[in-house]
Amino acid sequence: MRIGELEKASGLGRDTIRFYEKRGVITPPLRRDNGYREYTEQTLAELRFVRRARELEFSLDEIREAMPRFRPEPPFCDELESRLRDKRETFRAQIREAEAKIAMIDDLLTRLGAATV
Repeated sequence: MRIGELEKASGLGRDTIRFYEKRGVITPPLRRDNGYREYTEQTLAELRFVRRARELEFSLDEIREAMPRFRPEPPFCDELESRLRDKRETFRAQIREAEAKIAMIDDLLTRLGAATV
């Protein structure tokens, strides 16, 4: 498939796709005789993986490191599963920290309310 088709299928712009290609995040596409890039379904699967991983706040270095082990269908890489579990725990810790801060704010608001009454 050509880059326009890949754009539509992946939801990513051609500049982003080419950026990921240049940074070695996705498998480089084959080149036709006319120089056009020829992308595959594997490329599309990789881009969907990258997009999801970026949404989950994985760095490009982390994604690039995981990509050689990436398979679009099970069984997935054990290391990738471990990283996902670690990321989930990081988000849970951030939630706990945010909830503690909200509780502190609520306490301060209550105290301010009592002091102004």
